[in-house]
Amino acid sequence: MLVFENVTVRYGTFTALKDLTLELRRGELMTLLGPSGCGKTTTLRVAGGFIVPDEGRVLLEGRDITSLPPEKRPTSTVFQNYALFPHMSVGENVAYGLRVRGVPRAQRQRRAEEELERVGLSGYASARVQDLSGGQQQRVALARSLILGPAVLLLDEPLSSLDARLRLRMRAEIRELQKRVGITTLYVTHDQEEALSISDRVTVMHDGRLVQTGTPREVYFSPADDFVRDFIGDSFPYTLDGRRILLRPDQVVPNADGPFTGRLLSREFLGASLQWLIDCQGQTLRALLPSRSEPEAAVGSEVRFSLILNEE
Repeated sequence: MLVFENVTVRYGTFTALKDLTLELRRGELMTLLGPSGCGKTTTLRVAGGFIVPDEGRVLLEGRDITSLPPEKRPTSTVFQNYALFPHMSVGENVAYGLRVRGVPRAQRQRRAEEELERVGLSGYASARVQDLSGGQQQRVALARSLILGPAVLLLDEPLSSLDARLRLRMRAEIRELQKRVGITTLYVTHDQEEALSISDRVTVMHDGRLVQTGTPREVYFSPADDFVRDFIGDSFPYTLDGRRILLRPDQVVPNADGPFTGRLLSREFLGASLQWLIDCQGQTLRALLPSRSEPEAAVGSEVRFSLILNEE
């Protein structure tokens, strides 16, 4: 559906994207995941036509759109700050793109109401944008993008300004809406949990390069390198049988029959889960286990545990 072929973007002497080749499939939601400065937002802006690459090209359904400006390509972008117009009503914001295209007033009002109903804001057409909650404003931004019937929807950190509880609810709503509409979506985030929970595939980026693309389970259980292992989920180094490996806390499993022994240094209550720190021959391991099934062990006592090393 959307293809990046050997795309390179430079800002003076700094190279933001380095020979990026990536393919977005029809109807899928792909997240671009990575730390700040890794190139994920630059990739999204190249897709939207806001940046023309120095090298390479971008294809949409086989058509070269590399040099097309944003208004000439069938993509629509939801920006991080939503970019809603405060002097316009909700309905006017949603219908703005149709107004620019010269669609008659009555028709664009009807279409705006249809899109607002689709995102769960039926009856809000005459409301003021500034009177809406953050989650409602995000839905308005989504409706404004979807009303144009884009081939590809581009989302730039759309949940970053929301509180933690609302983020959880809105990411589920975005996923449900994307699947219901069937729109091909490229989604930028730096939140690992967010990427793993909503994506068909995740593309991990680092230093302007694509490091790994795969399903959420593939990038979590079969990371391409130590950077992916360390970035996707928490990890720590551990030396086993003379070789240095990276482990995640969910790979350390306290149990009475475990082959390894250590001393419980501390336990930290995290709500639904607990984190144990275990000293094993001078090395500190972290174990994550459910709060309701915590084995009985006093801090300072000996504990046994297993290591899950055979990843999927």
